[in-house]
Amino acid sequence: MNFKKTLTAVTIALGLTVGMQTITESSNLFNPQTVQAASKKYVKAKMKLPKGYTRSALLKAYQGKPSASFIKASMKGMKDNDFSRIKAGESARDNKTKININKLTAKQKKELANFALKMINEARADLKLKPWKYSSGVQTLANDIAKEYTQNKRGINNGSHYVPGIVRACQKNGLNLEDNYVEDMAGFTSPTPKMTMTAMKKNIYFGLKQMMFGYVGSNEKGRNKKNNYREWEHAGDLFNTQGSKNTDGDYNYFGFSVSKNGKVYSMHFISVPTFVVNSSKYNLSFRP
Repeated sequence: MNFKKTLTAVTIALGLTVGMQTITESSNLFNPQTVQAASKKYVKAKMKLPKGYTRSALLKAYQGKPSASFIKASMKGMKDNDFSRIKAGESARDNKTKININKLTAKQKKELANFALKMINEARADLKLKPWKYSSGVQTLANDIAKEYTQNKRGINNGSHYVPGIVRACQKNGLNLEDNYVEDMAGFTSPTPKMTMTAMKKNIYFGLKQMMFGYVGSNEKGRNKKNNYREWEHAGDLFNTQGSKNTDGDYNYFGFSVSKNGKVYSMHFISVPTFVVNSSKYNLSFRP
């Protein structure tokens, strides 16, 4: 299989860069010096791909040869999709709802998964791709992967996926996969596990935005620098555009979870391709 997934690596508080991609600190989300004023009290988050962001251009970028016009489109995407840098949340409920990331309820996990899925599918629609689907089976897999990370004190700050744990979780859930074919990962730092639903959704939004537009900056400040756009392997996965005859143009089943390692929180965007679900070789007993 040639749709193996890669890491959205991390920049932590002191600016340490590990791997190729980065994370943001949740404490930066509402800093009045770095956050633009919201023109509305509440704003529904949206994810829109700009003109020039095409699957053919993405595939070239995925293969390590991004065009100047595609980088320009990606920079515009980082600028135009601004939910992560405005103060407004989606609703009064989100602003008031306090969550504990270490103790998310099943209902909260599903809400966060559906928020991430909505952002992914809005962007996929711009490429005329089939929508990904939320799956209780993949959500269970995502929960088990997060447990593996937490129990073994691993996280995005280690600079790599915790492949042994991912493989164990896959096998536990009936998937015969011997490497990481299911996880994209982003993250953030926070001194406390307690935050509003609005803050958590903004963390998810920024992580997805980084992946879609190949951005490796640790926060919004570096989005105007062209040299911060250089990693589109995650975008290739999110948009099923990797040059794979098995998965290109298809859709995945999705779930979402969060794990903790110190003050670093890893967000696990877990997806299982339809090809794997329908394969007697890779699917031993998994049910989406």
